[in-house]
Amino acid sequence: MIPTPSLLPRRWLLAGCLWLGLVTGARAADYDAVLKPLLRERCFSCHGALQQKADLRLDTVASMMRGGKHGPAMVPGKAGDSPLVARVASTDLEERMPPEHEGQPFNADQIAVLTRWIAEGAKAPAGELPEPDPRDHWAFRPRMRPEVPTVQRTEWVRNPIDAFLARGHETVGLTPRPAAPQRLQIRRLYLDLIGLPPTEAELRRALADGSDEGYARTVDRLLDDPRHGERWARHWMDVWRYSDPWGLGDQHRNSARHLWHWRDWIIESLNADRPYDEMIRRMLSADETHPDDLGELRATGFLARNYFLFNRHQWLDETVEHVGKAFLGLTLNCAKCHDHKYDPLPQADYYRMRAFFEPYQVRMDLVPGEADPSRDAIPRAYDRDPGTPTYRFVRGQETQPDRSRGIAPGVPAVLGVALPEIRPIDLPPSAWQPERRPWVLETQVRVARQELDTARADAAQAMADATASANAATSVITRAKVAVAEARWESVVRRAAAQRAAWENGPAPAAPATAADAARRAAVTAERREKLARHRLAMAETQQKLATAEAGKKDGLTKELATQTERLAALEKEATLEPSASDTFTPIVGATWVATRFLDSTKDDPAVPNPHHSTGRRTALAQWITDPRHPLTARVAVNHLWNRHFGAALAPALFDFGRKGGTPEHADLIDWLASELVDSRWSLKHLHRLIVTSAAYRMDSSLAGAGAELARDPDNRHGWRRTPIRLESQVIRDALLALAGRLDSTRGGPSVAPSEQAQSHRRSLYFHHSNNDRNLFLTTFDEALVKECYRRETSIVPQQALALLNGRLVGDCAPDIARNLTASAPAPGDEAFVRHAFEQLLGFEPGPDELRTALEALRGPFANPSAAPSAAPSGDAGHPSVRPASAEASKAQPPGGNPPQARARLVWSLVNHGDFVTLR
Repeated sequence: MIPTPSLLPRRWLLAGCLWLGLVTGARAADYDAVLKPLLRERCFSCHGALQQKADLRLDTVASMMRGGKHGPAMVPGKAGDSPLVARVASTDLEERMPPEHEGQPFNADQIAVLTRWIAEGAKAPAGELPEPDPRDHWAFRPRMRPEVPTVQRTEWVRNPIDAFLARGHETVGLTPRPAAPQRLQIRRLYLDLIGLPPTEAELRRALADGSDEGYARTVDRLLDDPRHGERWARHWMDVWRYSDPWGLGDQHRNSARHLWHWRDWIIESLNADRPYDEMIRRMLSADETHPDDLGELRATGFLARNYFLFNRHQWLDETVEHVGKAFLGLTLNCAKCHDHKYDPLPQADYYRMRAFFEPYQVRMDLVPGEADPSRDAIPRAYDRDPGTPTYRFVRGQETQPDRSRGIAPGVPAVLGVALPEIRPIDLPPSAWQPERRPWVLETQVRVARQELDTARADAAQAMADATASANAATSVITRAKVAVAEARWESVVRRAAAQRAAWENGPAPAAPATAADAARRAAVTAERREKLARHRLAMAETQQKLATAEAGKKDGLTKELATQTERLAALEKEATLEPSASDTFTPIVGATWVATRFLDSTKDDPAVPNPHHSTGRRTALAQWITDPRHPLTARVAVNHLWNRHFGAALAPALFDFGRKGGTPEHADLIDWLASELVDSRWSLKHLHRLIVTSAAYRMDSSLAGAGAELARDPDNRHGWRRTPIRLESQVIRDALLALAGRLDSTRGGPSVAPSEQAQSHRRSLYFHHSNNDRNLFLTTFDEALVKECYRRETSIVPQQALALLNGRLVGDCAPDIARNLTASAPAPGDEAFVRHAFEQLLGFEPGPDELRTALEALRGPFANPSAAPSAAPSGDAGHPSVRPASAEASKAQPPGGNPPQARARLVWSLVNHGDFVTLR
């Protein structure tokens, strides 16, 4: 029996009331801390601002009590009479909420908290408001250029960017950091805009021109530098998921071969300051707007990258997902199985977006001078299957398409921009018959002639080298190879002539008297002769194998030869027959379809002829995405730029501008930058220039004397200081090679194969980069993932220190860097060298302690390897850290200084300094 309060001592009663108050308060807090977040995650998408199924909202306590068409959802004090408890606790899948596959069910603890909260009166927080209208989310509203704020600290403001940030500083009471030292600013600019440190000459030039105007001139030089395109192409390649092809073993399964053409297009476009909206339109629809321009068709590598051998649905899922994330900042993929849980995107929106891409496939178009697409070709998109319908998958299950109705292309209504009319596009003949491009047939004929000349030369050499005993066998094989080359050359010539005649005169009529028909017959005959020659070569090779085969293999070869002999008679007879009116030859083609295995994983799907028109769907989509009124496209783009310049985005959720991403602190600055981008004709260089000339960009990252600011804004939400950024893996490697004078500045071309990367001095941008093959050094420093990389990870792991401490790249570069620094130092002697090395490698002058320590090391352990501690590089040939100098180099002591090997060890030490891999 529990005593009644009247029987308890007064102090017990007081203690009991206090305990009861604490428990009641804690349970009332359950709603805000536990239940409301739970309901938001599991229930609001159907019973909140997005939708009100059964006229019910659950986003406030008042709306629960009010209920919907089935009455109140919750009765305070009566958990047993509250349908909300019954539905979330039901074991009947038809009754349970959330429904199966549309949300994780409540667990026992969560149901207990809900039950207790209702039983104790379902207390609501004061002034509880319902969810706001999703259409009023900041990113879905039309973009308007905000007024530039008027601020008090005008002396700090260099351009409007600073005014927006200064308003926040003044509101919170923050003093922005002063400008970084000029030397550090120049290093920052170079690494940020071209991805390489400044040379001594470049640094001196920039320092000599130290005014604000001089700084602006340095910015302009770097933006005009072709290395800028290489630097920023890698950023956009992260966002757009660039990947070289990969697969399993020798089987090509993912991405398209020769995708480096798209990479080169990105570099060229950025260097030319091609408008960002135009870049999007080319990547999505160049095959429709520029169907016969190979230079522009390279852009559709954005779509070719999504190729997947086995599963069309996975291919299109990734296409829809990353078009949405990369260009729109929308997680459309979250609406594949059900309506979006946070944003006003019904499930149908996912499939409407998929319908834009349903017809497209990938093919390889030959480039001038190349006859074999396996060696080089342009991977490009085209609408191969314009009639393929799009169906909604029930609960997102590929095996359950709802075939009751097809879904037409469409765009989310919430964004308020109408889709342009979709107009089918008639393609020029050279787009759907790329062999009409003049170089295709010419190249095939030229290559066939080269093969013939090579075969004849090889045959002559083989006959000259053959011994008397082998002469007979060699003679048969070589003559057969020459015969094949002769027959192939004639076949190519005749087929090319027949194709030209058909294009000039139209299809050959039934009457055999026309020139086109004569050319066709000649082509058929020549191709038959080529087939015969190849068969004779195969027989000769079988006979040669049979003559030298072991006893156990002779029976099989004898049967093979008998089959070939039987087939020979039929081929010889066919070669002498006059072609009929229905006989055709194999045309020379200017493009090859990239094979798929959607129907049967063991064999290629049947080839489909190129259609004469394209649907125009992707052109309409691209126009919609780049409409200047679109609320998302420009906002998303400037957020990516800001993130890469500052190491943190204005809107933290880079690929999710929806409600789950929240409202960013500086939404007005995003809108101003987005408006500036559009109004500058989508010039990315204009945005770069604005950003890097702002006071915000030029601030120091030092925290000395910033205790008050750190206390008020420890996370730097208001941008009162620079945040140090760990350099990307490519920049670290490229900087080492550049400082050593080893960097190969060759631009463009095929990716450097993994087997060649250890010896290559190309920029890291050009390394083969795929899901299966990523360079170890680059991966150690958080290389981009090819499946998704809107923001690179920044890890701190022991392997990074080991790569700089023991890696051969650093060891090989250190002596050359030391030699270059010695040559460019402003004065002889170790002190001048040390100061110069700190300035060039780290961006700052050494302090007294650093200078003293470095000089002691140069004159002590670094000059005497035998006395060096075990942690220091030994210089022995077996130690990968610092490559031993040659005997001549070791004797070449610089004036007033220690041996080159000692300076190389100092360089090695500075490369291991945190500031070498940090953008301050």
